[in-house]
Amino acid sequence: MADTKTMSKSVKCRYYCRVLLTHLFSHVGLCGLVVGYAVVGALIFESLEAPHELSQRSAIQGYRERCLKDLWNITETMNVFYEKNWTFLVGMKLRQFENDIVHAVKNEGYDGKESSSKDVQWSFSGALLYCITVITTIGEYFENIMYY
Repeated sequence: MADTKTMSKSVKCRYYCRVLLTHLFSHVGLCGLVVGYAVVGALIFESLEAPHELSQRSAIQGYRERCLKDLWNITETMNVFYEKNWTFLVGMKLRQFENDIVHAVKNEGYDGKESSSKDVQWSFSGALLYCITVITTIGEYFENIMYY
């Protein structure tokens, strides 16, 4: 560090301005890097997850349409309408539809939204929130490791 007592006023001013700018740009640069990292991460998550979410919704719509078609075919093909027969066949089809839905919820991440809705969970804002949450969680984890 330079001895500021022997410096002229203009040199002191330049020295302190350079110190201020160095600290300012180092913190601003770091903040900009974190913001950029979060934005790029959000764009990546959105591009990876949103198409899967939309395809899952359309698959559920296909299950629903297939079930409705099967129910109509059962009703239409029964010559004489017997309640027990119809109830048994429709119950089988409904159980199959329920199993398809349960599988989609448990294994595929289906959230129950209709396929006509274009609102996806993995929008840019949702993905950005997720990225910021991950960054702060990792930062908190390493902070706890360093200080304990």
